[in-house]
Amino acid sequence: MSFAYITEEGVYVRKRGERFRVERNQEVILEIPGNVLEGLVLIDGVQVSSQAMVEFLRLGVPVTWISQRGKFFGRLESTQHVNVDRQARQIALQGSVFFLKLSKRVIRAKVHNQLTLLRRYNRRAQLPEIEGVIRKILAMRENILRAENTARLMGYEGIIARMYFEALGKLVPEGFPFSRRSRQPPLDEVNSMLSFGYTLLLYEVYTALVVRGLHPYFGFLHVLRNHHPALASDLLEEWRAAVVDSMVLSLLHHHEILPEHFERDSKEKGIYLTREGRHIFLAAYEKKLRTVNHYMSGEFSYRQSLPHQAESFAQAMMAEREEGYEPLLLR
Repeated sequence: MSFAYITEEGVYVRKRGERFRVERNQEVILEIPGNVLEGLVLIDGVQVSSQAMVEFLRLGVPVTWISQRGKFFGRLESTQHVNVDRQARQIALQGSVFFLKLSKRVIRAKVHNQLTLLRRYNRRAQLPEIEGVIRKILAMRENILRAENTARLMGYEGIIARMYFEALGKLVPEGFPFSRRSRQPPLDEVNSMLSFGYTLLLYEVYTALVVRGLHPYFGFLHVLRNHHPALASDLLEEWRAAVVDSMVLSLLHHHEILPEHFERDSKEKGIYLTREGRHIFLAAYEKKLRTVNHYMSGEFSYRQSLPHQAESFAQAMMAEREEGYEPLLLR
């Protein structure tokens, strides 16, 4: 199966027989058989023919448009998977005790994965300050189960996140200064990669939810607001450290990504991956998503695990049994 990223400006995606062609000035750059295409991510100036769009819809192939800076533009997706019973339950359970209990379950898993990543990298670094941060996070984690509402829960999560990213910055190799999250715009190279990776993974989760008939915009943890896929953001939390953070650290420690793979946008004042940097990053991201996930039952890749988690959430929600949902836990 194939998941394609089209990053070349000025190319055109067409349908030719049973295949999709990526062309520039009548020259075929890439051909993808329709029966193996899982999804398509188009970056900036890529055009798609109406025939190709119709075929994507017929095959149920999600198409996502993002900018070179990682900003989400929109998606092409079929409505064939809509499950109104599940979506009605999502809305009916807003503010429920069940959703609060599920939120605590997800945030504890997120914090567990953050701690596991810090411990892994500190085995070699042996930095006492990292051990100190780990102890502080462990103490703060005890408040999660006692949180009486989602706002308080997210307050604890925010405090832990600040400590985690400060510690993560001490594990980043020299030449890549990083001490806190900065999003719009990303103010350093590490933030640039984290933001780009989170955007890509968010819409992987989004796709998994849609395929399971769920509404990506009605979640249980993040505050509902227009234009924000809250449920996708909720279920992304357990995957951030496991997939994106670990991949970014690996790219840096193995010197696959270098300072020259970034550029500063003089208008936005942010730092972003260059074209070559995006190619390296996307190749690593795709490799990571296709890696077998050893932390859940079955021989599934990380990408294949996402629909499983979406279905698990749906079943737990319909039964209102928070213990029916088992978040990803690194070991």
